[in-house]
Amino acid sequence: MTSSGDSFETTEKPPISTSSSGAPPPHPAAAVNGLLFRWPKGDFSLAIDSFRLSRGERVFISGPSGCGKSTLLSLVAGILKPQVGDVLLDGRSLASLSGPARDRLRGDKIGFIFQQFNLVPYLGVLDNVLLPCRFSAWRAQRAAEAFGSPAEAAKELVFRLGLGRDVLNREVARLSVGQQQRVAAARALMGRPPLLVADEPTSALDADLRLSFLRLLIGECREAGSALLFVSHDRALADEFDRSVSFGDLAKQGASGQDDSQIGRGAVK
Repeated sequence: MTSSGDSFETTEKPPISTSSSGAPPPHPAAAVNGLLFRWPKGDFSLAIDSFRLSRGERVFISGPSGCGKSTLLSLVAGILKPQVGDVLLDGRSLASLSGPARDRLRGDKIGFIFQQFNLVPYLGVLDNVLLPCRFSAWRAQRAAEAFGSPAEAAKELVFRLGLGRDVLNREVARLSVGQQQRVAAARALMGRPPLLVADEPTSALDADLRLSFLRLLIGECREAGSALLFVSHDRALADEFDRSVSFGDLAKQGASGQDDSQIGRGAVK
């Protein structure tokens, strides 16, 4: 990795190996093609020509607060719709799907770790971790295939992420910030989704805990075969990933300098 002043160059490690059988490589976990997005009210717009996240790849995207990183994650997840262009999620075009179909695909294929964790405060740890299986039969089935039942899968994830049996039924509101973060990671990993999306999940932790948590998370993603798209302003974390990308290099944002002439035409339905 190289850094000079305010610039931050993309760095890559050796590509993930593909099958030697001669078969075409599998479709990516996520891909963005010719995307243009603008908030309905306001001057902010975002343009991304191309971005690809391979299956099982861990990618770090850096950029200052407010630059549009969370907007990008919402577009990749199909929560927001670009006015132009398309996003592919596990090989499926989001532009071709209805709103309810996008919601179902997101529930099956993406695990989220939010900056504020978004845990249900009145539920216990185990019930929070099991939530994805309540909304996705596909993830519940995968959890059962791997561990015998979703409940056993949830317990295993909690233990592997460093929490003890004593917290399983404890309300998450009674946990420390670091414990809540690990519960959020376990919830995201339930059912081994093809993609984990992490939005500044380490911002509330000190430096030692940030690195410890990140290494646990990457290890569990590797075990599950899940790709990880991780955004943060903390460039010190970048070396832990397969690839690091500056958001400024990836995207054009703001009201000047980019061609917004197509925004409003060819919108995703």
